[in-house]
Amino acid sequence: MRRAMIIPAYLPPAGVIDLVQDTGALGLVVLNPHDGPGAAPRPSYREAVRAAHDAGTRVLGYVATGWGARPAAEVLADVDRHRWWYGVDGIFFDEVAPGEDHLPHHAALCREASAGGRRLVVLNPGVVPARGLLDLADVVVTYEGAWAGYAGAVARMPGWTRALAPARVAHLVHGATREQALDVLRTGAGAGYVYVTSGTAPNPWATLPPYLDELRA
Repeated sequence: MRRAMIIPAYLPPAGVIDLVQDTGALGLVVLNPHDGPGAAPRPSYREAVRAAHDAGTRVLGYVATGWGARPAAEVLADVDRHRWWYGVDGIFFDEVAPGEDHLPHHAALCREASAGGRRLVVLNPGVVPARGLLDLADVVVTYEGAWAGYAGAVARMPGWTRALAPARVAHLVHGATREQALDVLRTGAGAGYVYVTSGTAPNPWATLPPYLDELRA
């Protein structure tokens, strides 16, 4: 299976630029200036987005939904800021409630964020959600967590997940050695987008793994 990377690049602007320039075209990079777009535009992040586009990489703006508790108006205001300030290609909704009771709320957010299907939308519940959530977005993260729990989580995933198109599924794995990371890429458990890092909690996405070039290759 051919895979692409989805990198939560929760880095300063220079780090994002180095990432996209050093590695060339990537799949998707998530931009997160300050737990979202921040309170004011930062031109250096706009430069980072331009560098990503020049390298052939699509950029998603990070927006937290507070597990469905954050008011939709606040969430969509962050969506608009990412668009206007940074010119992102889509939105990465984090802290997505996985249950059926929040489906209408997330459906409304996805409709607005996708702009009629012109922009990419990724949902991150971090676990396998209610089946209906997969119909709302282009890509859904069905695993976010440590490498130590990855194999067990994959083994417990319901059978219907194996029928999903790989391009609709992403896995984010942290705390992995080089060998463990390469093993995740070899298996992948049906995910078309995969990212594995050596970073650890509380913020595993604030650094890049030393084996990033091997993952890309």
